[in-house]
Amino acid sequence: MRPLVSLLLGGALAGLPACSGPDAVAPVAPPPAARPVDAGPPAPAAAATLLEAVGPVTVTRGGAPAPATAGPLFDGDVLETGEAARAVVRLSDGRTLELSENGRLEVDASNDGLVLEVGQGVVVTRERTGGDGPTVQLTLDTPYGLVRVGNAGLSVSVGASEAGVDVLAGEVTLVGREGAALELPAGAAGTLGKEGASRRVTLEPLTVVISSGAGRIEVKKKGARAYIAVNPKKPPALAPGDSVRVTSGSATLAPADGDARVTLGAGTEVGVGESVKAGGVEDLGLELKKGQLAVVLPFGKKRTLRPGNGATLVAEQGGQLSVVRGRNGLELNSVAGDVLVTLDGGGQTLVKGGQTATVTNDQVTAKDVAREALQLPSHPGLRLLHPGAERVALVWSPDEDGPVRFTLGTEPSLARPLVDGVLHQAFFNTTAPARGVLHWRVTRGEREVAKGSVACAPEKVGDELGGITNEVPAGPEKTVIFFQDKPPALTFIWKAPDKPVASYQLKVYRAGQLSAPLQERTVTSTTAQLPLGALGEGQYQWDVTWLDAKGTPIGTAGKMNQLELNYDNAVRALVIKSPRNGDPPAPKVAVAGIAPIGIKVTANGQPVALDAKARFSGSVTPLPGARVVFRAQQEGADTFIVRWLGGRGAR
Repeated sequence: MRPLVSLLLGGALAGLPACSGPDAVAPVAPPPAARPVDAGPPAPAAAATLLEAVGPVTVTRGGAPAPATAGPLFDGDVLETGEAARAVVRLSDGRTLELSENGRLEVDASNDGLVLEVGQGVVVTRERTGGDGPTVQLTLDTPYGLVRVGNAGLSVSVGASEAGVDVLAGEVTLVGREGAALELPAGAAGTLGKEGASRRVTLEPLTVVISSGAGRIEVKKKGARAYIAVNPKKPPALAPGDSVRVTSGSATLAPADGDARVTLGAGTEVGVGESVKAGGVEDLGLELKKGQLAVVLPFGKKRTLRPGNGATLVAEQGGQLSVVRGRNGLELNSVAGDVLVTLDGGGQTLVKGGQTATVTNDQVTAKDVAREALQLPSHPGLRLLHPGAERVALVWSPDEDGPVRFTLGTEPSLARPLVDGVLHQAFFNTTAPARGVLHWRVTRGEREVAKGSVACAPEKVGDELGGITNEVPAGPEKTVIFFQDKPPALTFIWKAPDKPVASYQLKVYRAGQLSAPLQERTVTSTTAQLPLGALGEGQYQWDVTWLDAKGTPIGTAGKMNQLELNYDNAVRALVIKSPRNGDPPAPKVAVAGIAPIGIKVTANGQPVALDAKARFSGSVTPLPGARVVFRAQQEGADTFIVRWLGGRGAR
């Protein structure tokens, strides 16, 4: 099979004398230096160096394929990348080339230079910015023609019917198979096909505007000495060399008629650089001088951001990310969506969706993020009751390894998502709103992996059991009162007699024990109250005695009345008596409460034992951040209740 792309690195690397014409005489070489008779042939010189191999990458040497490792590449080596793999190769002048997934690269050292034949895939290289030694002259040989590179940066993608070329910097020359040449300057794009070389697309300048803002936003025009506050509703046009800073509130920058959004928070300052677009790709130049950028890129579209530190961030499928200016460089958080970070000094690192990375001038260090302690499963109809902004992890069960698309929004259709991008782990960390509903969906291709929703609101503490008062009327029928938690306050009611009465004396006895009353009240009206909890669960008898002005009994209301108090587990929602918001934190925290009928309860993930009347008490270790999270599960409807300890939770 013919290689699809070749890279020819000229003259300076060949290291061979040049002859011209049939009569040219080769110079006489000096006699070779003596060497031991047992010495083998000299080791071949490396044509290039494999710096990095990610995923399934192989090197075939002498017809034998083997897993690729960092090291020299020699004449005849074949480098191949599999699915979701890539390889980074360094040339002798310090520049790097990257071979994308499903790519093929063959090394061929010839008198014409170094040939790197790329059978398939995408090759990306950037303009040389420094280093010692001569610049390697590159020529890309495709099935459709040549690309003479020189000192230029470009991206070449070979397809089934043509090769596409995007010139990032410098100049290149396209030469079709019929021999016609086409010069392409920086910012241009071309195509090599069966019909020869043609100009495909020219990079167009992008105008960056302040699309929205609130608070104090200031702009310093190029060449000006000072910042000037602007009206967020009527911001001035921005041009390369201008600077924008936000001292309070926020401002969103966006390309005019573009769909990328970059939001500057309070304390953020950026410089506006050159921005261009070509072939549906937008490249934003915004140097982050201080503060933080929140970037939203549309899913399924390739977008590029240059935030400074010689770094270029490329999102092939869109996504959301944040960039923070730190002491030692940039802190990158890829909320969702893979981001390829390329440094001007060479080297590329893929920061996967869900990872964070530190970006310096010469290094990118990526790492996975930890899952939040409060985990919400992917089920519809969850409820989260909490005192304020709460960090949560939305989790799901992965059906197989590999990336998924995660979409999060505030409406069931997810037509206008807040987050939409690629993730590589089975969770998504976010902040739950104080009030509102979040919906999410996880897909792999066209197949739905999981979906869920959660309604968030503050917890209504104390209204489930508070202030219950029950009436106990006199009469032949027994009064039965059911209660939850503590026995309620009671109001005893009777009729006034036909004769004059100065006051009434209420006496309440334990049933069958009339020798001494448990409670006694003297009142002037025909009602008497006992406070909350005055009588516990059980059966009682009570009567009322009529008194004259001197307090002397003058009669009774008749027969003894019957009363029964029964504990009834009929609470409608989980009642948490301990801990309360603001209780002091401790290594172990007491938990107590009452559960509705038929539910399961956990506290910080530990099952809570319920007694015969669905009451519970025990202790748990607080979660990070001094929190206790209760979970009530009943017929698929899960409710999470968060209690904050210490000053954070004080009301």
